Amino acid sequence: MAQYKISNITDLYWAENDGFKSGRDPMGIQNSSVATYGWLLRGMTNLTGHIRYYSLYCWLLSEYDSIEQQGTVALHQYNFLRRAELILAFIMKGQNMRSVVGADFAQNRCDTILYDDVYDIAKGADYGEKEKYWAFKSGAFGQYYLGSLIYYNLVKIESGRFYLLTKGKELAQAVKDSVDEEIRSLMLECITEGGLSEEEITRLLPLGLNAINPNSSEWIFLNNLLTKEDSNGLTLRRETVYLMLTACESEVPISNFVTHIFLEYKQLRRSIPAAFGWYFYYLCEALHYGIESIFCYVLDCIDKFQNPPVSVLLDNAVDDLVMLLNDEQQYKSIDEWIKDYHAEIEWQLSEVKRLVKGQDYAKSVIESLKLFWLLYQEFQQNQTAIMDFEQKYDLVRQRGILSEGLKDYVERYVSLPIRTYLEKVLRQVMNEHTFVAIKKMENSYLDLRKFILENGCAILVEMRYPNETNPRIESLHNFLVDLGYLKIDNTTTPIAKKFLSEYGKE
Repeated sequence: MAQYKISNITDLYWAENDGFKSGRDPMGIQNSSVATYGWLLRGMTNLTGHIRYYSLYCWLLSEYDSIEQQGTVALHQYNFLRRAELILAFIMKGQNMRSVVGADFAQNRCDTILYDDVYDIAKGADYGEKEKYWAFKSGAFGQYYLGSLIYYNLVKIESGRFYLLTKGKELAQAVKDSVDEEIRSLMLECITEGGLSEEEITRLLPLGLNAINPNSSEWIFLNNLLTKEDSNGLTLRRETVYLMLTACESEVPISNFVTHIFLEYKQLRRSIPAAFGWYFYYLCEALHYGIESIFCYVLDCIDKFQNPPVSVLLDNAVDDLVMLLNDEQQYKSIDEWIKDYHAEIEWQLSEVKRLVKGQDYAKSVIESLKLFWLLYQEFQQNQTAIMDFEQKYDLVRQRGILSEGLKDYVERYVSLPIRTYLEKVLRQVMNEHTFVAIKKMENSYLDLRKFILENGCAILVEMRYPNETNPRIESLHNFLVDLGYLKIDNTTTPIAKKFLSEYGKE
């Protein structure tokens, strides 16, 4: 008969701890937002800052293949691309452009001189060097841009080497057709020799990220990548381009784009799938912010009550919330409260944000609950369209998706008294965070929990505050500036006006 010995017992992986680790999504709900804007703006990320990198990488890979075939290659493919990235950073130095790979290094390490004011590109770029512009071995290409180029069927990777696909070769040829051979040859010379002078930087300006020649072969190819329908027939990205340009014509700040489209959709209900997509994204973000505000309140209470027993934590936290609910005491259930509260979602969300910013976390919970009611009402009015959108884009299984989130935080509790509801919601965010944190740890010993339970007491590890996702809007804006649709001050150009006038007539 088998016998168990204490010496045979091993710790569960989540019971061990090699230290705590921070994270952006302590409730594990933001993937639903990421998946949503991933459909709306496919082929780019928050880290792919300029569309010309797409064409220049294809051209560079094409040139590397040619050099390799000639048998004269002396550089590893990684270093060839890395040197090109750093040279581009020097070309863009002083031009007041964001999202340039290696920009800080080029700006702050201009003392890396070979001779006669020649910058030592090899020393600043090659991955074997100690002090270099980029830590990732294959540069920003491999770390940031590769996924987008693979999505567009431009490149592939096999056994640690990058290869151009047919479409990538066509884009490389478009660069050759659009940039003078003398300039291209100079770029290749600077890469292979590993040096770059100020005079050469000036001559290489036509290869700058902001120097795409409108109506050139390169421009036409990149423009089609961005503004034509996806290979799977979807038009959400093209529609979003249209929405952004119309917003810019109305002088809407880029930072306010999503809110603008949300409000516009609520008012006009235009039959543009991307407009509905951004409306849906806004609702998800509002739900997430409310949930994270409640979690923030729980963490603050753990700190304020000095790591209390869980029962004491919940009793005191609920008492503090109930004290803020004067008029609401008349309601016997959540359902009664929901039906009697009216406000605009965007105003309610801004109120929650204001209270969080002012560190009034208890009031932010009350306003978050009201936000949930408004979101629930909005969902009920548009339930069919919302559910169809979630199904079509396979969003249903994402944690934090609108339909499931509202079931979890509103629908299941509508018949409960307010005090009971408050306790259950607080307990729910504690349980969900613990579940998500342990699940994310997998086989790692780094602990993602923001509080731990020890001897029945809740102990604070780290305060976390609500945050929102970044839906690639800045990248899209950069792309439109790079292609000449927008000026740097966001005013539209003749290229944009032509696109808008012809939109829907193709």
